[in-house]
Formats: sequence, C-alpha cells, structure tokens
Amino acid sequence: MRPFPLILAASLLMAPAMAHEARTGPRGGVLVDSGNYHVEVVTQEKVIDVFVSNAADKALPATGFKALAILVLEGKAMRVPLAPSGDGSRLTGVADIALPSRIRGAVQLTAPDGKTATATLK
Repeated sequence: MRPFPLILAASLLMAPAMAHEARTGPRGGVLVDSGNYHVEVVTQEKVIDVFVSNAADKALPATGFKALAILVLEGKAMRVPLAPSGDGSRLTGVADIALPSRIRGAVQLTAPDGKTATATLK
C-alpha cells in the first residue's frame, strides 16, 4: 500500500481545522470564522463587542445583523443579546458580570439575508 494516499487524506482532514483557528484581530480581540464571515469578539468590563468582516477581512456594517453571545462564565452559561451599535460599526451587548478579555462560548450570527452561522470561542 502506498503511503501517499494516506498522507493526502490526513492533510485534507486537517485543513478545515487549521482554517478555523482563532487568531488575534485588528482590535486585539479573538478573531474566528463564522460561516462566510469573520467575527472579532472584544470585551471590556461588562461590554461585549462583535465586529463582522467578510472573508477578505473587509469590515462590514453591523446594520441588519443580529447576534447572540452564549458565554461560559464561572462554569455557567450566560446569554447576551447583541444589537448594532449607534454608529453601526459593531454588534454590542452588556453582560450581567465583568467579562474576561478571552471568553469561551459561541456567537450565533444572523446575517441580513436571514442565514445563520456560529463562531466558536475557545
């Protein structure tokens, strides 16, 4: 048996996982893939901001988007509804308690066309 097909299969299986690795975004938050979009999650005190960009990392206006952050804080799940900010540059929401700079959980994003996607935060 030739090892090449096995190596090719293994690399193809690993490629999607590597493509969705979290990285640091331009605002210092966690940047992850969410369907056809990238989302950067930035926290400060009790405020969570989510910036949406396209696959080429071009910022998109938050107008028309809806989102829900489902966070794991102190071992408990917390839901934070997110809505476009006054200037329309981001989706924002306020949690009940202070948030760490790196949060765990997910952001469920609904695009203006009604399609949904999830960004996983680890």
